[in-house]
Amino acid sequence: MRYLLILILSIALVFPICVYADTPELGVTLLPGKIMEDTQGIIEVYSKTDGISIDKLVATSSDPSIIQIAEITSADGHMMSKIKINAIKPGDAKIALAAPGFSSTEFDLTVFKNSNVVTNLLIKTTPSTFATNGPVHGYVAVESVNSDGIPTPVASDMPVSITTSDSKIVNPVDSQIIIKSGQYYATGQFIIDGPGSALIYASSPSMQEVSTQVTVKNVNSQNTIQAYVYPSKISAYKSATAYVITQLHDSSGNPIVATSDIPVTVQVTNATGIGTINTSKQSPLFQVNEQMVIKQGSYWAYIPIEVSAGTTGKFNVTISAKGNLVSAPAEITTNATNIMLDTKSARLDALPILATGQKELIGVVHLEDTFGNVLLAKTDLPVRIDSSDPSVVSISNVQMNRGSQSALVFGQVGTVVNPVTLNVVTDNPQSVVPTVTSTVTSSDMLNAQPLLPKVLTHSAFPLAFFMTKSDSLDTPPNDFDISVSPVDSILTDKLSMITTQPVLVSSATLNKDGLQIFSVTTPTYSTTFSTEGISMNAKSISMVYPDKLTAGLKSTISIELLDGQQIPTFANHDIDVKFVSSNQSVIQFPDSVKINTGSYFTTFDVEAKSDGQSEIAMLADEIPLSKFTINAVSVVPDVNIASADFAESNVPLSAEITASYKQLPLKGLAVDWKVDGAKITNMNSVTDDEGKAKITMEANTPGKIHIDASVLGGEYQTTHVVKDVTVNAPLTTSDPQPTQNNVSLFGINPIFLIIPVIAGVGILIFKKKEMFESISKKINLQERFGDLKERMTERGQN
Repeated sequence: MRYLLILILSIALVFPICVYADTPELGVTLLPGKIMEDTQGIIEVYSKTDGISIDKLVATSSDPSIIQIAEITSADGHMMSKIKINAIKPGDAKIALAAPGFSSTEFDLTVFKNSNVVTNLLIKTTPSTFATNGPVHGYVAVESVNSDGIPTPVASDMPVSITTSDSKIVNPVDSQIIIKSGQYYATGQFIIDGPGSALIYASSPSMQEVSTQVTVKNVNSQNTIQAYVYPSKISAYKSATAYVITQLHDSSGNPIVATSDIPVTVQVTNATGIGTINTSKQSPLFQVNEQMVIKQGSYWAYIPIEVSAGTTGKFNVTISAKGNLVSAPAEITTNATNIMLDTKSARLDALPILATGQKELIGVVHLEDTFGNVLLAKTDLPVRIDSSDPSVVSISNVQMNRGSQSALVFGQVGTVVNPVTLNVVTDNPQSVVPTVTSTVTSSDMLNAQPLLPKVLTHSAFPLAFFMTKSDSLDTPPNDFDISVSPVDSILTDKLSMITTQPVLVSSATLNKDGLQIFSVTTPTYSTTFSTEGISMNAKSISMVYPDKLTAGLKSTISIELLDGQQIPTFANHDIDVKFVSSNQSVIQFPDSVKINTGSYFTTFDVEAKSDGQSEIAMLADEIPLSKFTINAVSVVPDVNIASADFAESNVPLSAEITASYKQLPLKGLAVDWKVDGAKITNMNSVTDDEGKAKITMEANTPGKIHIDASVLGGEYQTTHVVKDVTVNAPLTTSDPQPTQNNVSLFGINPIFLIIPVIAGVGILIFKKKEMFESISKKINLQERFGDLKERMTERGQN
């Protein structure tokens, strides 16, 4: 029994001291987990051994030009230190940490580039190739990007100057455009002036100048304006009206759409060569009261000409137009014979038809008998013209007014070219086969492309549509609607191409990241275009938290936005991050935390409630669900209460509570005393340097005193201890009898012999390890030996 008791006490006394003789280590948590240049972060430093405080922490950076140590503070009673750092520029640095009583440590820290800083410009012209006989307006777009070439909104308005290398070829309409704050691009216009190639430049302060080329092809061939006069024979028995019609034809003689307004001058001359006819309003023969203009986007124009009563002869109608060739004169014959009235014999003078898909001028209908004599309408006369293929051309009834001999014929034209016959329904039926040509030639192409070199996903960008002929910008031959697909990948406004707008620019939004191919379809044309959606939006959210949270202490959590490459990225709008804890009895997160626009992370505090584990689900719009498992621990101090088991009534009784953790005294913990059966005369409410707190009380009557003490504070879980003391009646004069349980050896309790032996063994062990001096200070061996000596002396005297 004696040897067993010695062994047990040796293990209890020596083993704990040996375990905690190792030097504790420092642990670190970086908030946020990945830090970006030009921002601040925090390094939290804690002891990996629970319950050990950190005093006088020292931190250094291996490269202050990358990471700068700004401030070191302590929190939670020195259980944690916080180092505020400034991230100056991208790069790697080492952070060294040291504190008294801890092993020093060093770790690597990487600073990432700030993706929210604009460093470069990109430029693009749309279209980039023109012809001297085509449209002259184009668009220039400039966008701001970061060092990785990703479109990046500017923090404030950025002016961009637009210049040209040769103003004889191309000239900017806008010499300066502004990228507005929060935007990443701006657009302007330019015009072409002559053939050749020239550069368009874009520059802004502190940005490198960028340029793009515009080419203008010299096209020598000219279009021809063809003149028609219908009806070609009219009666001048009284004043009459005929129509001069002009069409714009290409070099092959086919109608083409005008790319700009073409004014046409009309002149009537005597076909016999007698002289020029005055075509002013004062002319006794002909009157031309309107200006003829072939409008941009159309291919024809007409004006009525009035013949004065009694005019007889043959006349030439000649035209002229600046910059275009003209056809030979058209001929009109007039006579002044008596006029016959009729309602039956209608004839159609058909014009060449261009399949534009719109309402066009088809020709002129007039009244004429079987011998070719001119007739006048006896009454208001509807003239019916049937089409063999209404999908090619369809004509409603033509209304000829009473007393007229002609009327214009308009029809709805399709976009498909097929043979068609027009049947004039009269007493003497007439069949006419007009010439129908397509607006599409082998070189006509529909083009679609973004104005921007790079497109930012989930934000509006300008999308352009235009026609080209021989790779040069051309005017649309007719109006048509455009659809872009797939609709789940791109969102556009309603798209309609019109002949008066050679380049259609519309707003669009890409819904998906990455390289995508889109289809563009119209009733006549189809094409494809590809573009890559580049996103600055966060693809995931990272959470940084301690390895274990301590119940009763606040812990700092960091959440951070990351892009597809797991690099920190800024929020381009406020992002609400929602949290759900699977076990709120262990830890409860806030319902949501906001990452503000222009930030890439945020921090907040949580407090664990008890031991355990909880899964935290993190949710945000447009970001995948993230899950994290967090562990929480409770630090339970060792608390005991010491006092006599028996007390005398009316005699002061003292009790002492001791709080420690892993044999280290806990200073500054609050002590809540509760006593039943006695009156408290004095008490300590906070533990002292030795982790002790005392209370003094006094009972007036015999019975039982119940002492209840609670110790709480800091990271330590609230701990209760109780002690019952029996209060005896006043002592008698007789000596108390020794109990049977007392064991003595030569009149001395053996326990007082064993303890010195064990202590001696421990001293020999630690002497050998050269550790006795430091450990004896920690466990206060000298005081313990002094107390032991006094007790042994008292026992020997008794």
